[in-house]
Formats: sequence, structure tokens, C-alpha cells
Amino acid sequence: MKKILLALVITVVFAATLSANGTSENSIYGGGYGQGSGQGLRDGSGAGRGNGTGQGQGYGRAQGTAGTGYIYRENFVEELAAVYQAELGSGVLSKTETEGLILMVEEEKLARDVYAELYEKWQIPVFMNIADSEQQHMDAVKLVLDAYNVDAPAKTMIAGKFENSELQTYYDKLVSEGKASIEAAMNVGATIEDLDIADLQKLLDKTENEEVAILYQNLMKGSRNHMRSFAAQLDRYGESYTPVYISGGYYDKILKYNREIAPISDPDYSI
Repeated sequence: MKKILLALVITVVFAATLSANGTSENSIYGGGYGQGSGQGLRDGSGAGRGNGTGQGQGYGRAQGTAGTGYIYRENFVEELAAVYQAELGSGVLSKTETEGLILMVEEEKLARDVYAELYEKWQIPVFMNIADSEQQHMDAVKLVLDAYNVDAPAKTMIAGKFENSELQTYYDKLVSEGKASIEAAMNVGATIEDLDIADLQKLLDKTENEEVAILYQNLMKGSRNHMRSFAAQLDRYGESYTPVYISGGYYDKILKYNREIAPISDPDYSI
């Protein structure tokens, strides 16, 4: 029963964005979405992305009005935590599982922060939309960390800064590469999702906690969808992506499927 309930909650987490017109409540980057000015993507100051205004601190939830695009329901993570209070966190986390969750919250942040920078540079919606999704991924990992009383890295709320020195170096490198050209930016997006999928599979293979396993399965589902988006963008520019971290065969399988709503249970659908 716990597995079914957790799968439902994590699915709701990843389905929490929706396409909508009208009022945008609590958009995560400090403002409403769409045609805005200021630094709504990065520091919450000024107008956000939208035909409206927003105010907030860092990546906290803020109010936006008359936005068009992807929006959040207010306090959706808190609502999910309340639903799962009796179930989530009732197991045991090993040291390896704890370290894996801490790595993943920063790796999802890497994706969010790089895409935020590339959206600022190129103003292409795919970066805005997927950055929003990566924030949801971070929130989902934090939901599990909180349930087990594990603190997220201190720099999680600081854009472009990481506790993990390897991720910090990777962030600086990818932002620089992605600002060279639109094609390079799309390749950077595919590379991040490539890394994310590979690391999630490694962590999934090491976990015995079913709550963590379901989280990772859904994070991989999201990353596969993001990979499809960047592959389609590259195709538009006459380019293609060559996998670095996952196999070419697995990459081909990802592209063979349409966008996933729930994780695919194909036994061949693994690295």
C-alpha cells in the first residue's frame, strides 16, 4: 500500500505543472511567467516571466499575475508532505542512500541553474520550461530528505553555487559552453540529462529503500522527457546528440518512445 501511495504522490509532484492562462500563483523564480523584464529567473527581483509582476527572494515562491505557461499550486510540496506524513520516512536510509539523495538535489539544481542562465542568454522557452521542471525535481528530493531529517546542502538556494566542487566546476563549464551558440546550448541540455539519467540509474541500483527507488524512477522519467525535448530541438537546428554517459542503444530507446506520463515498465528500458 505504501508503494502505491508514494508512487501516486511522486506522480502528482511531477504533474504539478500545467499549461494555463490567467493568474499565476506562486511561480518559483520570483515572478509571473512570459514576457517579463528584470531578474525573475535568477534572483527574484523585479518582474518575472509573464505579463505581470512578481516578487520573491531567490528561488522562493512568489506571486505573479496574468502569466501564461507553467504554474504551481500554492504550497503543493507541503500538501504532499502532509498526505504522506504517516508513510514517507518510515523506512531506513543507509549512508549510501543519504549521500545519493544529497548528490541528486544538487545535480537537479545544476540542471535548473544552467537552464536558467541559458534562458537568460537565448530566451528560448525550452530552457524556461525545463528549469521549472528541475525545480520540481529538487522539491521532490527535498521532500524525501525532509522526511528522513536530512539537511539539503546549504547552497541549494544560491543560484550557480554548489557544495559539490565537481558540480561547481561542471556548472561553470556548461554555462560557458552553452552561451557560445544556440546549438551548443541545446547540446549542453542533452548532456545534463545524459549525466542525470546515468547517475540516477547507478543510485537506483544501490538503494534498497522503496521510497527512494520510486523517487529515482520518476526522476529518470523526467530526465528522459527532457532528453527528448533537447533532441528535438537539436534536430530543428540540423544537429544531433551523441551520448556521453549512457549507451547509444539506451539513448535510441529513449527517443523511440513518446513523452512519458508514468515510468515505462519495459524490461529493456534500462542502461
